[in-house]
Amino acid sequence: MRRLLVALIVALPGVVVLGAGGDRRGSVAEALPPGFADTTVTSSLSSLTTIEALPDGRMIALEKNGGVNVLDERDGSLSITEAIDFAVCTESERGLLGFTHDPLFTSSGTVYVFRTIPSGEPGGCHNRVSRFTMTGDRIDPASEFVLVDRISAINGNHNAGDIEIGNDGFLYIATGDAGRDPRGDSGSSGANDAGADRSLLNGKILRVDRVSGAPAPGNPFTGPGTAECRFRGNTSATPRSICQEIFATGLRNPFRFAFDPNTGDTRFFINDVGQSTREEVNDGRLGADYGWNAREGQCPRGQNPPCAGPPAGITDPIVDYPRTRGTFITAGAFVPDGLWPTEFDGAYLFGDGGFGRIYVRDAGGGVNFDAPFHTVSGGLVDMTFSHHSGLAELWYATSSGRVGKIVPPIQSASTDSGPLVFEPLPVIDRRYDSREAAGAAPIRGGTSRLIDIGAPADAVAAVVNMTYVSPASGGFVTPWLPRTRRPEISSANALAREVSANLAVLPLRDLAVTGDNGRALVFMLSTGHLVIDVVGYFVPAPASGGAVSAGRFEVAEPTRLADTRPGEDVAGEFARDGDRVTVPVVGRTGLPGAADEIDAVVVVVTGVNDDGAALGFATAHPTGSPVPNSSNVNINSLPDARANLAVVPVGDAGSIDVSLFGVSHAIVDV
Repeated sequence: MRRLLVALIVALPGVVVLGAGGDRRGSVAEALPPGFADTTVTSSLSSLTTIEALPDGRMIALEKNGGVNVLDERDGSLSITEAIDFAVCTESERGLLGFTHDPLFTSSGTVYVFRTIPSGEPGGCHNRVSRFTMTGDRIDPASEFVLVDRISAINGNHNAGDIEIGNDGFLYIATGDAGRDPRGDSGSSGANDAGADRSLLNGKILRVDRVSGAPAPGNPFTGPGTAECRFRGNTSATPRSICQEIFATGLRNPFRFAFDPNTGDTRFFINDVGQSTREEVNDGRLGADYGWNAREGQCPRGQNPPCAGPPAGITDPIVDYPRTRGTFITAGAFVPDGLWPTEFDGAYLFGDGGFGRIYVRDAGGGVNFDAPFHTVSGGLVDMTFSHHSGLAELWYATSSGRVGKIVPPIQSASTDSGPLVFEPLPVIDRRYDSREAAGAAPIRGGTSRLIDIGAPADAVAAVVNMTYVSPASGGFVTPWLPRTRRPEISSANALAREVSANLAVLPLRDLAVTGDNGRALVFMLSTGHLVIDVVGYFVPAPASGGAVSAGRFEVAEPTRLADTRPGEDVAGEFARDGDRVTVPVVGRTGLPGAADEIDAVVVVVTGVNDDGAALGFATAHPTGSPVPNSSNVNINSLPDARANLAVVPVGDAGSIDVSLFGVSHAIVDV
């Protein structure tokens, strides 16, 4: 559903057994922090393995026996629709295990599935990763395209099964060590060296092209002695050439992993189920060897700390814990910055399926195991964040078939920020551009991003030009105040592949609340890039002096100041020199006549492209100033006309300039 662009008036302010070990819980605090609430969404499903959020607010819940369910709460009541029912092997830990959607899902409908299928492979089944097309609430079985196949499931257990797409655009696949060496030259359980065997796909993180399934460029193993392994199988007869699909090795059963949505980098953590002593969280690193089957946690297999550091070439976990804290690690999710209380910014949540506890690794890397965030009954298997309600809800699934969600506390913004004055910047300042930020990846549809606007300490809000760059499909951008509920409005809209800009007021802080000064949240429905150019700031008016005067906005009768189209000259009162249009402001059409009476002008700038023109943009700035590295309005190719509001400081001779880049004509209305 595409939201209407509105004027923004702001009062600124069957159980999957993943490991062994009994329930040896210690005495710890297990209640949710104050203000959080846990509610059950449904208990009508069976043996769940995965929960996934789609960009539009629908949720996907996978049943181990092959059912893909669409959960939809967007209209206030829950509906559950079966998208497809796969024929899968279900013995032991086999089944329907992983699901993710494409970054361009809103336009392509592409989804990805990890499942165990019956076959003639050793053990009678093997694991397969495929992509499909989803239309509405249905997945078309005829649309299957197999990406990676014949991953051994010989022993039934340790299949792993998670799949995710990184900000680098590649598909990441977690595979287990199959419980028994598929090659047959080591053994089972702790003797199984499949995770260390680089000629097998098992016990690894794989990285492949999400369209073709081919090994991703930049993977660590290429050249002589390597080969594509995604269709060759994993048996005693498998060639010894190293697999080019491998991203990292040395894992036992990395059942769940999660990417960080707060950055454009491809940053992720891997939850690897231990054998008998330690559970672990690993930092996802290219070419890493996490040490299984030689090491478990930060120690040699079977030992507990203190232990000597890892041998050369082995990467130790960033978190591990003993069986007194849990029996098998499962779910993981990064907390979206700016939505939960400040102590959760930069945090990673990880869950244990045996004890049901959800622990918090804070931004500094610390974990208080004596104070878990929450305890979930019924076998926690997966969790993820959904933004559809305007909050960051943590949804989770259990192997007993229950879907629940944890709703955070929410602040209420002040309804009145008091008298404010506007301070325009002399030159528009580009403060955020996802194309140039870390990783240079577009912001994923259905997610939020906390952005530092770099405002002065006393700024209550910023006037910005927001540009939505090439969304995958028609979508919108909504900015709002951190820690508060997202409003049901948009501040920029664009069609697929368009570049569209709009002026907006971004609340930066609530005068009654501290902790987020100078930062704003943005939500994007469809994957695309975002550019934010700052025009100026609202700051509190001086306490003395009575009525607000300096910085006051005075309404003028809407009047056209310039129109460069042939035959539309407004009494010759503007000058065009190539791609620069100079527009006198002071004293025009009822505006103040003295330069010291007017600091800035609020205008609507319209760019017009004639037939055959390329796409371009227009930038308004004070006459006599350099052209800033920003745009006020973006115009598409061929016949197109786009308008946007702009606040422009008045420059030399009481004028403003409009610089045109690939634009035929400009219209300026005060």
